[in-house]
Amino acid sequence: MDYISHLDAINPEADNMLAAWSQYASLNNEADRLIEQLQTTLDVEQILGIYLGAIANHFKINTVELDTFHGKFEATNGHKSKQSITLPIRIHDRLMGRITYFSDRAITDVLMSSLANYQKKLVYPLRNGLAFWQLHQMAMKDPLTGIGNRAMFDDTMARQIQHAVRFEESFVLMLLDLDNFKQVNDNHGHLVGDDILTRFVNISNDCLRGTDQMFRFGGDEFAIILEKENLETAKMVAARINRAVNKDHMLTKYGVSVSIGCAASNESEAPTDLFAKADKALYAAKDAGKNCMKTA
Repeated sequence: MDYISHLDAINPEADNMLAAWSQYASLNNEADRLIEQLQTTLDVEQILGIYLGAIANHFKINTVELDTFHGKFEATNGHKSKQSITLPIRIHDRLMGRITYFSDRAITDVLMSSLANYQKKLVYPLRNGLAFWQLHQMAMKDPLTGIGNRAMFDDTMARQIQHAVRFEESFVLMLLDLDNFKQVNDNHGHLVGDDILTRFVNISNDCLRGTDQMFRFGGDEFAIILEKENLETAKMVAARINRAVNKDHMLTKYGVSVSIGCAASNESEAPTDLFAKADKALYAAKDAGKNCMKTA
């Protein structure tokens, strides 16, 4: 008698054992394929997307969020369940970050254990992806002020437009230009000019939330993206920045103020169109006497 074929003749639980073994073997095969797929990219969000695709059906996961010391990343199937669980992810006992899983299934100890085990496949691909992301970020930073440069702005704007369309959420683009900066730079030199620029960035960042992002285009031109906000919020932020600049001893000493133009996104708008609206509002602020904010 073939033992495997007729195991149920000896053990009534054979069918269950074979089914469990078959499922285990299937998961192992999928895990091997997952490792291969995770090694095809260094983009952190693509890595998370591949990982989500592998676990979505087995574990009823619809969104994964990675929170690291360097930033937050997400992959989603379009919605987030109310039930979630957060697990640390480590490499050689060093904390890389935390992953939050949003599940359609009740969170149980078995689910936690299974996810923790499956999550191990992510460790090295994520390490490589985060290292690449850090190098990419360094290339997209303004060396003087430490904020994003024009390349990072273009990349962020494209992502923000996609997110706004997908989730039907608006955001606001603010363009800022320092009044009288060129004269100060010409009359007092670049060292004073650099001090003014870094001072202005620090003042402005103190007026922003952690989710808002500021960029420098070069010279005295800046941009701010306010996530998930409207023009009313932008007006308040602009007013805070104007007040802070006008109260700063160094900036007032050299007669430097800031003009601001704001525009809110809409679903069908290209990044260039939104930029043009904000730029038009900025020129309106300049024409209105500077040191003020206008909206498009």
